[in-house]
Amino acid sequence: MTKPGDVSWHSNVESPLVLDNVDQANWTESADVVVVGFGAAGASAAIEARANGAEVLAVDRFEGGGSTAISGGIYYGGATQVQREAGYEDTPEEMYKYLKLETEGVVGDDTLMRFCRDSNANLQWLQAQGVRFDSTLYKTKRSYPPNKYYLYFSGNELVAGYREHAKPAPRGHRVLGGGYTGGVLFQALKDSALGKGVRLMTHAPASRLVLDRSGVVIGIEVRRIPPGTKAWKKHSRLIRLINSGLNYFEPAIQWAARKSAPLEQGFGERILIRARRGVVLSTGSFAMNRPMVRHYAPNYAGAMALGSVGCDGAGIRMGQTAGGAIGEMERVSAWRSISPPTAFVKGVAVTSNGERFVSEDVYLGRMGERIAALPDRKAWLIVDKPLYRESWKNTVPTFEKGWLPEWLSYGLMLLINLLTNTRKGRTLAELAKKCGVPPTNLERTVAKYNAALALGTDPLGKSPEYLDPLADAPYYAIDISIDSKKYPCPSIPMGGLVVDEITGHVKREDGSHIAGLFAAGRNAIGICSRFYVSGTSIADCVFAGRRAGRSAAIENPQSTAVVPGAASASNA
Repeated sequence: MTKPGDVSWHSNVESPLVLDNVDQANWTESADVVVVGFGAAGASAAIEARANGAEVLAVDRFEGGGSTAISGGIYYGGATQVQREAGYEDTPEEMYKYLKLETEGVVGDDTLMRFCRDSNANLQWLQAQGVRFDSTLYKTKRSYPPNKYYLYFSGNELVAGYREHAKPAPRGHRVLGGGYTGGVLFQALKDSALGKGVRLMTHAPASRLVLDRSGVVIGIEVRRIPPGTKAWKKHSRLIRLINSGLNYFEPAIQWAARKSAPLEQGFGERILIRARRGVVLSTGSFAMNRPMVRHYAPNYAGAMALGSVGCDGAGIRMGQTAGGAIGEMERVSAWRSISPPTAFVKGVAVTSNGERFVSEDVYLGRMGERIAALPDRKAWLIVDKPLYRESWKNTVPTFEKGWLPEWLSYGLMLLINLLTNTRKGRTLAELAKKCGVPPTNLERTVAKYNAALALGTDPLGKSPEYLDPLADAPYYAIDISIDSKKYPCPSIPMGGLVVDEITGHVKREDGSHIAGLFAAGRNAIGICSRFYVSGTSIADCVFAGRRAGRSAAIENPQSTAVVPGAASASNA
């Protein structure tokens, strides 16, 4: 395991710089609050810090946006006007009862209830920043609503075991726009932040924290690529190329990361930025840092990394170097989506031993979690001829405004799977042999499933609208394993720095605060760190980002402890 001062996971992160004489240091920039990473969490922190009277400087490795800008733009909220317009009366209490099942105690009950009670206010806060929502409701099972729909059941609200515990309500609020609307969300937050006086420094990856001799975080060091230089232009072209549509393909992102690092290390000028009140870390997850994933979450090492070029764990690593504790690092949201097409939800998911193990209408993150928990992390989805033919309809592009990102994520991937990742058998026994599954087991599983459906029920509680018997040969099997190369399973690590749930302060192993240091978004443990439901990450970015920004703005850092083993300097 790594130690607090170990930076081996990330070559760009160095041990903290500890200053003997803070006032005599060669500070290039200064602000009351310095935000590191400018996505949804960072922008929320910056706006909130400004609202509390702080001068704010945000720095970003690239040009801002991070994973937020390439996300679906889903905000998870309850008791909203948007829901009421769609005909649903939701309450914070019902939202709490549902999320209590999903979050598995990752935060305290008071924090979870506060998140639920604040969710409508935070949605209204987003609207005040220029983010728009719509009440057009999509009721059918789907991991992301199609164009022209902006409110949907984004989690397990309608699934057996959940709908009986909490009154279902559609809480996935998609930002108004075409296609994936995370970019629309971020642009509104960015415009609002800059309009309120937040300064933004781009192409400036943070390399380490700066501490005073007592251990208080007083700033950061960045490697800023000088604006207008050839290196800056090349760095800018790289990120814009990726963000033009390649940001959903891990190989392209890893290529951009490899090309960016030499520019940052070879041409980036080391500058010190002073934070008079606090530093907020919000640089995203460690999805693209595959050594970290293999170490902390080996069950998901074969899954496809989902995130931006900057999702390399740098913020988490910087927090660790100052003594910050980490948690939930083994938790990963693996999105094994089987819908669209809805036809797949009507099929049967089985293990490599031919046994059914999950209700097929569960949220895609729960499906991924269940597959990752299997000994070999292998699974197959079994459908018959009618369902297979029905699935082909979802491969046809709609050509509506914003259709391309959605089709690339669903239609194209489905087409590839139907053509290259599907095995066919005239009988279940023949299909089983082609998949390496015991024929008797698969035949018994499907027979048991069909018999239950004949009685109008399902042993695993699948919703009635998805109960179709598998009885029309030939049969087909789609590889839905975690490490399937033709049907990649996108994944995002959910662990991060341990933070105070009231203030957002980064905490040490002993529970004490690191003065002057805060974290939010996927740099920190939050609402979705044990189990993610679509929309809870952005909602948590707003909730925790505002919390961290507010606390940092009113912070009066006090000396707490000396950090042993850190590099020191009297000047820089």
